[in-house]
Amino acid sequence: MHSLRNKAYNLLRKSESLLKTDMVYITKGGSWLVASHGVAILAGLFISIAFANLFPKESFGTYKFIISMAGVIGAFSLTGMGTAVTQAVARNFESLRQGFRINLKWSIGVLLGGLLLSAYYYLNDNMLLSISFLLVGFISPITLSANLYGAYLLGKKDFKRSSLYSMVHNTTPVVAIILTLLLTDSLVAIIVVYLLSGVAVSLSLYRQTLRAYPLQNKDDPKLTSYSGHLSAMSIIAIIVSNLDKILIFHYLGAAPLAIYAFAIAPVEQLQGGKKILSTLILPKLSGRSFEELQKSAPRKAILLTVYALILASLWIIFAPYFYKFFFPQYLDSVFYSQIYSFTLLAVSGTMFNETLVAHQKIRELYFHRTIMPFIQLVLFFIMLPLFGLMGLIVSHSILKVLSALLGYYFVKHPLKERIIDSALS
Repeated sequence: MHSLRNKAYNLLRKSESLLKTDMVYITKGGSWLVASHGVAILAGLFISIAFANLFPKESFGTYKFIISMAGVIGAFSLTGMGTAVTQAVARNFESLRQGFRINLKWSIGVLLGGLLLSAYYYLNDNMLLSISFLLVGFISPITLSANLYGAYLLGKKDFKRSSLYSMVHNTTPVVAIILTLLLTDSLVAIIVVYLLSGVAVSLSLYRQTLRAYPLQNKDDPKLTSYSGHLSAMSIIAIIVSNLDKILIFHYLGAAPLAIYAFAIAPVEQLQGGKKILSTLILPKLSGRSFEELQKSAPRKAILLTVYALILASLWIIFAPYFYKFFFPQYLDSVFYSQIYSFTLLAVSGTMFNETLVAHQKIRELYFHRTIMPFIQLVLFFIMLPLFGLMGLIVSHSILKVLSALLGYYFVKHPLKERIIDSALS
């Protein structure tokens, strides 16, 4: 066994000359993250099967609308705090408690958003949505703040603990919801269980992280500022990222939203490779010079593009069989899902985005995260009326390619003129 381990180690080291990547680090950390993602995929599959077989299509569409609106409300908090905590910890700051306090304080927008939506739907005699958004407003700030334990562990490069905690975080609400679905098809009950199980497991794992790492009083003085910039530049993107589901719900109805949600869900699970890669490389990129990354990032992006095309091709072939076996009630989703698989090309832009984040290229990030949501907004309002669900599916594929190209441009050609420095200071 020791000999086999040495051979594997030597092989990985030899491959580094070809791939220009620390393959030992990627393999060691990535193995835990892949295992965690595998559990997440299984959890997602089980809950999707439960929803498909135990929950009415219209109710599931309404459920996805509530989750999407919760995402919009969540945009008015420090959504960039997780990335800022990871980056701060990678620079030897202890920022978990600090991040929790700041994030909870600045989640007042989530509370107010939930209360306003609750009042709106109450006045319009929709008690289901009124109760749902009231719960979202009160519970989400605590959940979002407690979830920073994951960002802290990634900054510590404790991928084993991070992955194990992630498995617990992903499976606990799924088990709770599936048990609820077996007992009732009440949407209010599902929303209550979803929110309460989520906040309970997040707080538990946050406390476990504090026990595992007796934190020193070493706060990052730039944490509020940097997380604020990351959050501000992401507000439009987060709102627009949930807009497709909201538009479908209001203009086409709950059932078409259910078809759309089941079309994109399997591909979103396949996007896990992008998330794993982002998790692994951000701490590493923070310790390398920007000039070095300008040279290495494009080559690695090409390799990632090849990987994405292979994965998309495989999904196009196997998708019909997958839906026939697991989701026979949603065969209308198959073709949409095949086209949506081209969004996997988003992985090619990961190197560029994480390079900009790791080196706090605030000007470039502002431009990138403002231009792309604007293009997305325009495409949605043009393509949905003209082509319905397919219009939104094609829009997503176009946007992923454009996003990667724009990220490449900003890495290779960082902004020289201080166009918006005065606004950022």
